[in-house]
Order: sequence, then C-alpha cells, then structure tokens
Amino acid sequence: MTANDQSALGVRNVRRAPVESAPCSVARGAPAGASSRAMRIVWAAVGFLMVVGMGGSVVWALRNYVKTSTRFAIVDIVTTGGKRHSPDELSAIAGLEKGENVFSVDLDKAKARLMADPWIENAFLSRQLPGTINLRVTERQAAGLVMNVEGYLVTRQGAIIKRLEAADPTDVPIVTGIAMEQFTFDREGASRTVRRALDLAADYEQTPLGARLPLQEIHVEPNGEMTLAVGNGPVLLRMGVMPYRRKLEQAERVMSELDRRGAKPDSIMLDNEGRPERVVVRMR
Repeated sequence: MTANDQSALGVRNVRRAPVESAPCSVARGAPAGASSRAMRIVWAAVGFLMVVGMGGSVVWALRNYVKTSTRFAIVDIVTTGGKRHSPDELSAIAGLEKGENVFSVDLDKAKARLMADPWIENAFLSRQLPGTINLRVTERQAAGLVMNVEGYLVTRQGAIIKRLEAADPTDVPIVTGIAMEQFTFDREGASRTVRRALDLAADYEQTPLGARLPLQEIHVEPNGEMTLAVGNGPVLLRMGVMPYRRKLEQAERVMSELDRRGAKPDSIMLDNEGRPERVVVRMR
C-alpha cells in the first residue's frame, strides 16, 4: 500500500519506538559470606553449650569426689583456747567427728553450736587439707557470783555467764543485793553496779587487811552503797559510796587498833560522807 493509499484510508504511518523490556525484579539469596558467618556463629554457640555441659559435669564429679573420698577424711581436730572444756568436749559441742569428710563439715553451723555454749565467747574454725580441722575458742572467765534466789556467774565486765551449777567455780567474790530483774529491765545499769562491786573487791584483796580477813561478800544496798563482809566472823565494813581506797586505808588503821586492844568489832562505819574522817565502830 502506498503512502497515498494509507492517507486515503486515514491510516497514519506511526513510527514505533523500540520496545525496551522492563527491568525484572528477581529475588536473590543472602550473600555467601553472610551465610557462612551465620553458620559459624551457630556452631560456636553449640560448641559453647557443649563445653559448659561438659564443664558442669566435671565440676559435679570433682565436688562429689572431694566430699566422699577417704583421702579427705578428718584425722585430726586441733583445739586451742579451751580451759573449761577439754578438746574432746569442744569437738563434741561443735559436732565434729574424726572420719567424716573434711569438706562435708559446715563450719558456720559448727561455730554456731560452739557460740551457744555459755562459757564460749568466740570461736574460729578452719580446714587444713587433707584431713585436719583447726578449732580455736575464747572462753569467758567467771569473776564474780551474783547471789539472789539463785546464783549467776558473771564476767569482770558484769555480764551474766550462766546460772550456777554443781561443777561451776565458786572461788570468786560473791555479790548480793542485786535483783536479777535488774538485768532484764536495766542490763547496763545492773552490769555497772556489778563492776563497781568487783572493783571494790579487787581493791580490798590487795590491802593488808584483805590478807588478814578474807572477803566473804560484797552487799549492794538499795541506795547503791556497798558493804563488805570480811573474816570468819564476819565483820561488816560499811563503805558507803565511792571513792573507796581512802576508806579501805581507814578500815586498816581501825582494825589494827582494835586488834591491839583485843576488841572484837561487829561493824565499822565508813559511810559518813559529811565527815569522812569520822569512823564509828560497833562492838560485838
């Protein structure tokens, strides 16, 4: 068909542009390098878990071995510091036995059992491999005996140790006049009073009079004043309030004069705070 024919028929000659294929979006997988890194991480995690599992098994096996092996059986219990208790008694109080595994012993519980004993002030325990337990204690020392309805041993600081029993020491100064209720309602005040009484007892026993007339008792009056009972008689030394050393010197001079005269006193009054130089003696 000619161009004129195409024109007559109303047909135009249209130039077609070249058809370009549209870009095709094709899904691609992750790069080979990233995939490799991911796999390495996975295998590392698996390896770590295997090592942890194996390590846990090893730790468990090791712990089981050391807590059951006869190689770590207790063959010696070394005790120091015990005076009131023998080594065997301390071991029994702590719950320690030869032959048991040194690692199976709970040292904290053993210490708690020791500290529950009234005579033990402090305790320290340690292991010494392969089979030794070291046990060191600090014991309380009885310095006085507070007598009321019952007797209670006390320390030099005035703290109660325990109720008096048959096997307990009694060769300590006896303090009377202090109700045990005071230790409940005013422990510090009661302990302070006991300390003052024991201080007076110590001062008296260091005097020449203390060697001649042994101390029998320190009595605390309701108002806090002190009275000493000395000698086999006994003779009462009414000391009043502190300070006491000057009064003890006065008592020594008075007793020396009475001995020179052959007189037997019942009590010596050293409690005149208004006229401290005045001493009154009551005879038997």
